[in-house]
Amino acid sequence: MRAGRGAPAIAVLGCYGAVGRSVVRRLREAGTGPLRLGGRDLDRVRALAGTGSGGPAGAEAATGGAATGEAVTGTAGAGAVEARAGADEAVAVDLRDAAALAAFCEGCHVVVNCAGPSSRILDTVARAALAAGAHYVDVAGDAAVRDRLTAAGLPTGSAARRDPAGHGSDGPGSGDHGSDGPESAGRGSDGPGSGDHGFDGPGSAGRGSTGHGSEGRGSRGRGRAGRDGSGRVVVLSAGMMPGLSALLPRHLAGQGFDRVDRLTAHVGGVDRFTPAAALDYVASLSGGYATPLAVWRGHQVIPRASRPRRGVELPHFPGRVNAYPYLSAEAERLARSLGFAEVEWSSVFDGELTLAALARLHDLDADTAAGELVRTSRLEAFGRTPYFQMVFRMEGEAAGRPVARTLVARAADSYELSAAVAVLAAGAVLRGLVRPGLHDAADVLDAGAVFQALLDDPAVTRLEVVDDVSPAVEVEEGVL
Repeated sequence: MRAGRGAPAIAVLGCYGAVGRSVVRRLREAGTGPLRLGGRDLDRVRALAGTGSGGPAGAEAATGGAATGEAVTGTAGAGAVEARAGADEAVAVDLRDAAALAAFCEGCHVVVNCAGPSSRILDTVARAALAAGAHYVDVAGDAAVRDRLTAAGLPTGSAARRDPAGHGSDGPGSGDHGSDGPESAGRGSDGPGSGDHGFDGPGSAGRGSTGHGSEGRGSRGRGRAGRDGSGRVVVLSAGMMPGLSALLPRHLAGQGFDRVDRLTAHVGGVDRFTPAAALDYVASLSGGYATPLAVWRGHQVIPRASRPRRGVELPHFPGRVNAYPYLSAEAERLARSLGFAEVEWSSVFDGELTLAALARLHDLDADTAAGELVRTSRLEAFGRTPYFQMVFRMEGEAAGRPVARTLVARAADSYELSAAVAVLAAGAVLRGLVRPGLHDAADVLDAGAVFQALLDDPAVTRLEVVDDVSPAVEVEEGVL
């Protein structure tokens, strides 16, 4: 199947998981379509393709579905494809069937991968998308995927970003901490990539730039990638974490700081693990994604310099919570990019069960450990109002005086935040605003524009930057 008028602009794999459903809903709300929707269970794909709405992101998690399309272990064949003129296509996809996966990617301009677990899929979908001549956006996809694609010969993209007018800009950490003004975070464009599947994205009401994307074919071209490897764009880590967890600190660093010295991050709340998300979390504990109990101090990683904390009061979190410190590869890159001398990062669990389960994981195999996380997180959330919160406190200097500011972002769950970033990234790629090559979303989306888009996002219940009068005091009642 070759791309042409009426062909889907975007294919969404893992469409009926918690992230995938939200991605589909957001793309439809932005007027993008028709879409090609894929997953292992054709009945569930059909149901989503026929509803006209992605539904709440948490629906699948509440009924036992994965956060992603669970395509890895599926046994359904991929021969079933359903489409009506002008409607979304429904496709059954088994990721173990290379031909079926290739057929799913064929003819689309951007493939958005919401399937999981990412730690097991790795670069499988990315390779299929690139072989089909499509661009690729991965809601997850971290260092392991990046390394595999680099080894396969995909060049690393330039860190420079393009605004809607196509002008190059310096990469993250330059100038005002990498804020380059309006560009690829979905602020709206009529330039290359709009075609018949116009994509303005959340918050796009009207920049109306004509744009000069690097793959454009005339004023109305979408910029389809070449099958020989030329012009293809890959955006990894286009989710909540990694992804938004670097974009929001980048935005905060640009809010009046002349120099940034210290970042303290607390991320979590009452949020259910889905099976795929739990498998990825377990893999991250030993797969090089993060170093448990480590901090960034003196411009370097200090192993085992922190400790889990129980019953602490953290600013902007309700009551007493539990915190598990670690340093991710993304946080380390952020520290180097923005020049932090110190970074302390913790997962926050509003309850006892999930943190206690984490202490038992090292004695369990991956599948059992993931199942334990799913079970305990659901017990933790039973009868409570779920929430997910990201709190970043930054200290530095402005006009020769010390300054501290905090950014707080809160949503009903983490999956909506992941979907928001994925859709912004897909829109930027579709409009030709990302240069060819391999990128992380935090390096090609403008942090300020993402922040503005989230301000208009109904799934985000709180988003603000506040000045700190004095450092918050944490009250500890115990150490694990």
